[in-house]
Formats: sequence, C-alpha cells, structure tokens
Amino acid sequence: MFDAGGTLVHPDWLRLGQLIAEETGQEFTPAQMYHAFYRVLRIVDAELLQGTESMQRRQPHWGFLDAFRNLGVDEAACNRLGQRLNGAHLSRHLWCEPDEEAPAVLHRLRSAGLRIAVISNTEDGRLEDSLTLAHLGSQFEFLIDSHIVGHRKPESKIFRLALDRFGLEPHVAVYVGDSYGYDVMGAQKAGLLPILLDRLGTYEDVECARIRKLSDLTGSSNLFR
Repeated sequence: MFDAGGTLVHPDWLRLGQLIAEETGQEFTPAQMYHAFYRVLRIVDAELLQGTESMQRRQPHWGFLDAFRNLGVDEAACNRLGQRLNGAHLSRHLWCEPDEEAPAVLHRLRSAGLRIAVISNTEDGRLEDSLTLAHLGSQFEFLIDSHIVGHRKPESKIFRLALDRFGLEPHVAVYVGDSYGYDVMGAQKAGLLPILLDRLGTYEDVECARIRKLSDLTGSSNLFR
C-alpha cells in the first residue's frame, strides 16, 4: 500500500512558483520549495511524536503555506496566496505530477502478483482526481481517501479499513510513504511493515526500513526478496 502525495505524485511546483512570484515578486525554484516542504514535515513529525499536532494541519494547502513561510514569505502574503491556491486547485489539482519512477514500479509490483492500493490524507476528497491527472489511478485495487472515510493517518483505523478491503492480516502488508509521522508511525500502530521513502536522506536517525527512490522496491536489492 502507498501514500499518494510526495510518494506517487508531486505538486506542480512550477505553477506554485508562478503564483508566489505574481503575488509577492519573490522567485523560488522547485528545488527550494521542495526542500522547504520537507523541512515542514520534520516539524510535523515532532508534533506527532509528542501528540501535539496542530489543527491547522487539516486546513487547505497548509503544507504549501508553511513551506512558503519557511522560505520567508510574510503572513499577509501567505493569506492572499491561500485564496489563490484555492482557485488554482479547483481549476486543476495541485498534486498532479507523477513521480517519474511510479508507473514502472507499480507495473512491476502488479506483474509480480502483489496487490496494491493507496491510503492518503486529503483535505477535500480528491485523491482520485490527483492520481487520474498523474495517469496512475487505474493501477490500484482501491483508493482510501481520509476525507471520504472520516479517518486520517496516522490513525490506525484508516489502515485497518484497507486491510479489511484486502481481507489481510497486518503482518503481511507493507505501507510505503514519505512522511515519518503520518506514514511510518501510522503503519506501525496498525501492525503493518512501514517503508519510509527518504529521498533527501534526512532520516538516518530513525529505525525503520528506508528507501531513497521508488525503484528501490523492485531493484536487485529490493526489500521483498
């Protein structure tokens, strides 16, 4: 089972950068925004470990806005950007770029006889839209969208919903995601094997299976052998 955003699909960073430039005159590269986003996720990890996650994390586009703040965009501009993000997202899902390795990796997993699904937190119930735009939606047995089912990672209930759909016990299931707090902690609580997709190599201090790219799941040293 997979997380979606940051694992299988990525934001349209070019469109986000254009919105920031139009609103503030500040210009950021996709790499700058990407790194800022993952600095924010490390803060969220600490909150989840302490059980102090802010309710702000459930507001639309909180991850992007916190990344912009991390890059020095002031609060007034972030408030204006929030409105612009709403409009842009309604026009076309902001998480719409497929990971370049995702199509081949998913095909190999299915060809090997593995059953695959997605469990993702969303703010608006549009997980299917995101994966469809990325041309990945047809790869999965089913999708579980937190906004639709009423449970969200890292709650163990959302993982159990997926296990029930599969008719499987937790110990035979693997969950792959890019967030330690939401994905690894949630999967561990539900009894699944978590695999952390740590593209930036910033999680050497955590004890769990880690990969640096999706193709590590199917390469010569893959974790399923």
